[in-house]
Amino acid sequence: PNGVKFADIRAGSPADQAGLKPGDILVEFDAKPVKGLQEYTYVLRGKKPGDVVDVKVLRGGETLSFRVTLAARR
Repeated sequence: PNGVKFADIRAGSPADQAGLKPGDILVEFDAKPVKGLQEYTYVLRGKKPGDVVDVKVLRGGETLSFRVTLAARR
């Protein structure tokens, strides 16, 4: 499927706190479809730490929705 697969989720990261898991495939970020890494990078660049975004991921054949509070990269 299209999207960006998370190989790893760092403990304590915004993705971890939101409930995302390794192997999840990000298919939507802030109501914008994500077909690959380039699109994900582009939509992420338009956000800043503290922004809250809704994301959709594929996990085990299901589409799940999460709300993520972005943080500065370490």
